[in-house]
Amino acid sequence: VDEAEARHRRHRITRMSSFWGAVVKPGKKPTPLRTKESQLVMVLKQAALAPEGKVGGETSVLSVSVGGPDSERFVLCHLAPGKCEQWAIDLGFGPEEAVYFHLTGKAPVHLTGFFELDDDDDDDDDDDYDVDFDGEDEMGEEEEDEDEDEDRDDYEDAEEEEEEEDEEGDEDDEEDEDEEGVEDDDDNDEDGEDEEEEDDDDLDEE
Repeated sequence: VDEAEARHRRHRITRMSSFWGAVVKPGKKPTPLRTKESQLVMVLKQAALAPEGKVGGETSVLSVSVGGPDSERFVLCHLAPGKCEQWAIDLGFGPEEAVYFHLTGKAPVHLTGFFELDDDDDDDDDDDYDVDFDGEDEMGEEEEDEDEDEDRDDYEDAEEEEEEEDEEGDEDDEEDEDEEGVEDDDDNDEDGEDEEEEDDDDLDEE
């Protein structure tokens, strides 16, 4: 179970931590978040000015629109060479959202983040995983019960064998005692006969 659980976690981590990066260039043409369809959520984590930005240069303004390139824009950050060259962000975009980035200024901006599973898909995977492990747990409990029953039967059989051996031992002891008693009686009879013969011999001599 532990090994299967570890495989499941490694599989989830691999699928949830896929790196994502894009370069947004200034201009009128927006940069799309996705170039092809995907069923993964994208989490934007950081925006940073490209190295070619000149110190003291024009401030770059990064904004985002959701729904289409002409949709309303929302400012994410202002980046200025030599002053504020990177900005931490924690913003997620769903797999069905049409997301576009817009940039004003002179220097390009590098965006980085990662893809992760949609929450609903992740929950379904966890449900399947839990069901599988519940089944394995039940099978494990049944096997443990069977082992306990077998151990109990073996213990009872051993007790019965010990009782039978004790009974046989008692019977052998009784037989040995009876035989010893019979032998003692025979010896006493023989001794009595010998004494009578001696007495008869003494009388004859007189």
